[in-house]
Amino acid sequence: MFTDINSEDRLVQRTVANHLRDKLGWESFYAWNDETFGPAGMLGRDSVGDAILRRDLRAAIARLNPTLPDSAREEAFQKLIQVDYARSLAQHNREFYRYIREGVPVTWREPNGETRHGHARVIDFRNAANNRFVAVRELKLQGLRVPHYNRRADIVCFVNGCHATYSLTVNCDTKVWP
Repeated sequence: MFTDINSEDRLVQRTVANHLRDKLGWESFYAWNDETFGPAGMLGRDSVGDAILRRDLRAAIARLNPTLPDSAREEAFQKLIQVDYARSLAQHNREFYRYIREGVPVTWREPNGETRHGHARVIDFRNAANNRFVAVRELKLQGLRVPHYNRRADIVCFVNGCHATYSLTVNCDTKVWP
């Protein structure tokens, strides 16, 4: 007879998610068989192939970059969600990390025709309250290069819609990141 008395979810996943929610103010979701897709879906993903919470990412870019024109914010969003299959995963991750840390380079044209350059912030490293922290248990993910490569992650943590590589051995008592 199967019981969930000592299930992995009860002993580890839910415990960690509850700690993140109760002690640190994270939002917590259980996605297994409950997730709905689309812009109004549970997490704002279009499909199991999305590893980014698009709705949260778009909102964060707008919130953190109010002085950038809409076209620059959209350019930043597109750069963050695009997958370049010509590059290796390591190259893609290195660029994504740089965007997170330094901002996404964007270009726009002013009404007078002048071309401007700037960076769109994705995470506010100075004020954690300006970010949205979400922990998702049992998140289904599908490989992009190999579509039949399906996984269900125990816990995926997102900051402003971007997933964070997260280890349970990391000190969970802070929202301030390096």
